Amino acid sequence: MVRKLLFVPLGIMLGAAAIGLAYPLLIGLPGSEQNVIPRFASKWHVGAGAENQPSMQYLVRYQDMEFLAKLIFLEQAGDEQNVTLIIDDKKTGAHFENTLRLGQAYVFIDVPSEIKPYVHALDVTVFSVRDVVVQPQYLVVGAEWGTTFIGKFTPKLKVVQYGDTEFEFGILKTFIISYKVNDIENRFWISESLPLPVRAEYYTLDGSPDYSYDLVWLETSEPLLPS
Repeated sequence: MVRKLLFVPLGIMLGAAAIGLAYPLLIGLPGSEQNVIPRFASKWHVGAGAENQPSMQYLVRYQDMEFLAKLIFLEQAGDEQNVTLIIDDKKTGAHFENTLRLGQAYVFIDVPSEIKPYVHALDVTVFSVRDVVVQPQYLVVGAEWGTTFIGKFTPKLKVVQYGDTEFEFGILKTFIISYKVNDIENRFWISESLPLPVRAEYYTLDGSPDYSYDLVWLETSEPLLPS
């Protein structure tokens, strides 16, 4: 009788251990919110997919500026990324085309003076993600991407949504990353195999528009559009 009683708790313990080991493999898909990150979840970092040499054109609105910026990713040279930057100013009609270098931290190097205002605008909009995503982050709804600093506020970045997002050129699967300060929500959209965010909407603390950008044209060697 004593021996039989010992077998029952032992069986329960072994079963619980098996469930515990299997749980990280059984839970959720990237699009469902999880408190535990699945082991197989993909990660994203600034520059992801640059080796596929995509061409990405943005419509950027920053302060009183509105311009198209096409980034054509070229070959890498050591820790630097070569890109062709084509600027078309929507207000003045100005057109610039330059081949530039991005440093390891995705900072433009040796920028010609005539395009410095546009590069500055890109630095604080499209490329500002480098300041908040400083290491690879999980692409899972519910995953936290660290803390950002907005004056006295320190909101947490979090993946809040996954799904189809419509653009001028078609539909991409995207993850929305956002943070809130009081009732103000700032958001940017990530596509897993593209090196930079594809959309953003940012507001000041009083709710006024700060800046926005949107991907309006995309060409890549990798199939990204859902079938």
